[in-house]
Amino acid sequence: MTSMMLRFCVAGLVALLGMGGAAWAESTEPSYAWQQGPLEAPLGEQATLTLSAGYRFLGPQDTQRLLKEMGNFPSGAELGLVTGGSGDSDWFVVIRFVDAGYVEDEDASSWDADEMLASIKEGTEEANAKRREMGMAPLNIRGWEEKPHYDKATNKVVWAISAEGGQGTTVNYNTLALGRHGYMSMNLVANLAALPTLKPHAANLLANLNFVQGKRYVDFDSTTDKVAAVGLAALVAGAAFKSGLFAKLLVLIIAFKKVILLAGAALIGLVWKLVKGRSSTTPSA
Repeated sequence: MTSMMLRFCVAGLVALLGMGGAAWAESTEPSYAWQQGPLEAPLGEQATLTLSAGYRFLGPQDTQRLLKEMGNFPSGAELGLVTGGSGDSDWFVVIRFVDAGYVEDEDASSWDADEMLASIKEGTEEANAKRREMGMAPLNIRGWEEKPHYDKATNKVVWAISAEGGQGTTVNYNTLALGRHGYMSMNLVANLAALPTLKPHAANLLANLNFVQGKRYVDFDSTTDKVAAVGLAALVAGAAFKSGLFAKLLVLIIAFKKVILLAGAALIGLVWKLVKGRSSTTPSA
């Protein structure tokens, strides 16, 4: 399994966005080239995202630069970032394309959400042993905030899971759109209390993300195309990592020191107060 697969298969379990204080101390950083909707935002050569006037969009380079300033380590798979068009939103969605290959979805018709949750908890407990060794608070999986469900007609999946840790209660609201050569991942970053009001945004963005002709899930060619190493259930639950790979990955991430588990509203609000103070809105093309 590739390092990119290792990095992103657990993206639905824990939001690994952090911030480095030094990055925000600089007041001379160039502004971000926000594009105001309505617009048709290209997502690499794979897909497009149709945005209404209520949203703003950052392109790949600015998205990766912003994540770096927040203390994260972008992989280069980031294709964009979306937030509210008013400029005072306390949420955002990071969009990535993971070149994992064609993800088989047959197991989605029979997956067991309780079994998947148990697998997530098991993997998290293995990781917690390492967290304690490093003086970090353990992470406690609360449960599904929304059980995973897959729309076979559109090849899109949604799920949300919450956890408690040293930084308070956090939630990952995840949406995936499957394509011919991999999948688009849209991870909503927000605090748990705000989730009910933000779900419509996630649903709207997912509905308006479409792969281009030739890159769609239905365009898969079994004679030439790569098949992903894991199926859809393993992708959602991270079940492939409960044997210890999840723990090893977490240790690798923690070793960077700058990366922290996403905190609640206070951290998000601070990040976006700083971002908005240095950003400018540019008209869409």
